[in-house]
Amino acid sequence: MRESWQRDTAHPMPPESAVAALLARHLPGRALREMVPTTGGLANTNLRLRLADGGDVLLRLWQRDGASAAKEVALLRRLAGIVPVPGVLGFEPAAGPLGPPAALLEFVHGETLAAALAHADPPARHALGRAVGAALAAIHAVPFPQRGFLSATLEVATPLDLGRAGLTGWLTTCLVEGAGRERIAPALRDALFALAEREGDRLNAGWAGGTCLSHADFNPTNLLVRPAGEGWTVAAVLDWEFAFAGGPAFDVAHLLRPPTGEDADFLAGLAAATPDLPADWRALARLADLYAWADFLARPAAGPALIADSLAMLARIAGHPSL
Repeated sequence: MRESWQRDTAHPMPPESAVAALLARHLPGRALREMVPTTGGLANTNLRLRLADGGDVLLRLWQRDGASAAKEVALLRRLAGIVPVPGVLGFEPAAGPLGPPAALLEFVHGETLAAALAHADPPARHALGRAVGAALAAIHAVPFPQRGFLSATLEVATPLDLGRAGLTGWLTTCLVEGAGRERIAPALRDALFALAEREGDRLNAGWAGGTCLSHADFNPTNLLVRPAGEGWTVAAVLDWEFAFAGGPAFDVAHLLRPPTGEDADFLAGLAAATPDLPADWRALARLADLYAWADFLARPAAGPALIADSLAMLARIAGHPSL
């Protein structure tokens, strides 16, 4: 699904002299040989830096939201040893010679979950589901006192109501006041508001109402996996830009999207590794996913593929006839 979406910004290649200076400040004695853009990423830029000594590091540039850089780096440091994440080798939060805030991160070897599932047989897809479930459990074991957006010091800076009031308010922002109004049929919009009014408070109760760390972009392109013994392990969870204090349903929702959401073996493995899932976990996760798809539809720069996918997913969540 994501492979057809357009980037929000151009893919910059910073001056080699600026990158060499960054390396000298944080990794003295390690010289740059070449820079190679990594695959994926729809807003920020990740460059693989091949060094003269044969090693690799990752250069991450925050183009979309420089303010999120400090939060993301703080999370990587806090989660080290708890969740598989890249190590932080250097960070410069202020815009400088490279343009946006920049970090040097450990380069983690592996393949994306999307790539692994494309060639895995049913037992391997089940094992991948179990590995992803274990990583999710580690993320969701990180508690917060309340739900909300996080500051650079990982405090809840802006509390959020993510139940019925929050969901109907967000739908209003995106589909009534925002650009989504011109892109959605009135019948589908009405069906989404009816669903939020009827079911929204379920996101404040039980499993879905848990208050914990949410990655908020837990899709197969942000998960690096590799074989481990007779199974698989998650080598790294990448791109924590959108992380917030939310609940488990917001991350599980990403795995119910195509293609993972249509892979019975993968989902069986995920459920086996997550024994606290309630019987209606899929319905709750899809309800939580309304936040993301309404946001996608309302983005001013959304391309045709993103708009089409957003409308299709919103219709699926609402149980509305396909448009």
